[in-house]
Amino acid sequence: MALIGKINNLKECLDNTKIYDSYYSAEIDESIIYLESRNGMDFTGNIFRITEELSTGKYGNFKIYVYAAKSIKAKIELFKRNYNLKITKIITDEDEATKILHKAKYIFTDSGIRYKYVKKPGQIFVNTWHGTPLKLMGFDNPSEKHNVGIIQRSFLFSDYILFPNEYMLDRMSHAYMIDKVYGGTFLLEGYPRNSVFLKDNSNYKEKLNLKDKEVFVYMPTFKGIVNNRKDEKQKNDVNKFLNKLNSKLNDNQILFVKFHPYNQSKIDFSKFNHIKEYPKNFENYDILNAADVLITDYSSVFFDFASTRRKIIIFNYDQDEYLKDRGLYFPLEDLPFPKVQNINDLVCELNSPKNYDDTKFTEEYCKYDSTNSAEHICETVITGKTECDYKIISNANKNILIYLGSMENNQAKSQLIQILENTDDNINIFLSFKPWNKNIKENHLNLLKDIPNTIEFLPLSYNLTPTFKEKVELNRFIKKGTDLNLELTEMFNRNYKRQYGDFKFDLIIDFISNDPEQSLTYACSNSKNAIIINEETQPKVYNQFNKIYRLSEFNIKNICDEIIR
Repeated sequence: MALIGKINNLKECLDNTKIYDSYYSAEIDESIIYLESRNGMDFTGNIFRITEELSTGKYGNFKIYVYAAKSIKAKIELFKRNYNLKITKIITDEDEATKILHKAKYIFTDSGIRYKYVKKPGQIFVNTWHGTPLKLMGFDNPSEKHNVGIIQRSFLFSDYILFPNEYMLDRMSHAYMIDKVYGGTFLLEGYPRNSVFLKDNSNYKEKLNLKDKEVFVYMPTFKGIVNNRKDEKQKNDVNKFLNKLNSKLNDNQILFVKFHPYNQSKIDFSKFNHIKEYPKNFENYDILNAADVLITDYSSVFFDFASTRRKIIIFNYDQDEYLKDRGLYFPLEDLPFPKVQNINDLVCELNSPKNYDDTKFTEEYCKYDSTNSAEHICETVITGKTECDYKIISNANKNILIYLGSMENNQAKSQLIQILENTDDNINIFLSFKPWNKNIKENHLNLLKDIPNTIEFLPLSYNLTPTFKEKVELNRFIKKGTDLNLELTEMFNRNYKRQYGDFKFDLIIDFISNDPEQSLTYACSNSKNAIIINEETQPKVYNQFNKIYRLSEFNIKNICDEIIR
């Protein structure tokens, strides 16, 4: 097993050599646009609509690259034909995608981005995200707060982050703790995917031969948490109630079922005569726009579909169980839509006209929806015209990052909490750590619960990714205590940029990490100051720091006063 591990590690380092040779040597190609949806696990929604807009040729003769998992490639090829998309290449190889990323002028994502990618000066990065949240996100969700670093990283890279309403801006900037460190522009513009809801829906009814049918769509949200999906349970639950529902639907009624991309539950639809699998030939919302009624649960889809002013039913049969994993930003009772928990009530609502007022809801959450959202975004990002409303947040406070490594030293943690409780309001404190560490994975709820609410988190996303030569040099440095050469300095600086982009902290404190690789990443970060508290455990690393404060008493305020002076 050890031999296999060494072989895989060697292969990884050789792959990194090719990727980062490209990073250092390839110039940005002004004609390349790179897009990916749901980390390559889908190609729909905002990313699809932006690709469609770019394919008009209005913005120039771009080469459009889309990254996707191999299982999604056939779907994109189908969309290329059905929608006349001008995609240059669909990339399914991770390393190739990262090399293209290092050359692309414009980058669009609706979630994260390839983990070895390092943003380069001159690139324009846009994150459209993929839904207005009802369920708690990021740091607001206790089970996920230690894992927010992957999405934070994508947000910190972003020159533009798209939000379709002010509610979402407030929730997301807090949930991912970027409101104090984000230096880009928040675009307040409707989601491109929602533009179809403001158009005539008869076209797709005709294409699906459903012109004389009453069409219902069931779109449940993602169940479980990212590291513990509940695909099998969801499949069993849905099978049970679909069997009942099928027998109660009328001959002129059709129900389409569409699962979240992360819950790919398999249902045998051949046994139903009124219930069908969601059509795959067209973009999701083109089909949804043919629906007379939407059935959902805790999914953000109701925020989108509400702009049609058609009926929405909340089918929250599993609410108690769902809320064990995930809380909500506001109670379901605040929604204007009818809520049902059993099949009989669901059928009753399906056969009843809309009988509620959603005016206030649509005014708040569908405020910026437009038939031209994709065009507005492309004009803003590519041509420089200000077509979208926007907001820029500035924060004049000093920013301090404290690295805690695996958080296994309880005495040091207690000392840190004592210090943090007495920190001035005009200092932004961020804690960082390794979320994949066993101690943190298993105990993060207890480890993080005592941290003062004023303290924010910027967890690491990924481990170091050295090239072959860098790995050899790193081993030599660790074993023999040689000086940190230029090559390793560049590697650690690149690792910092891979996590934080161009953001520079006023102070980085390596508090209890005992982690030479991360310590050196901070030492080579080009942030204004970096110090290490535990000199005795890491003398080789300690001696490499740009500037070392020797204080008889470790006190954040004293350090900040020193910096300010």
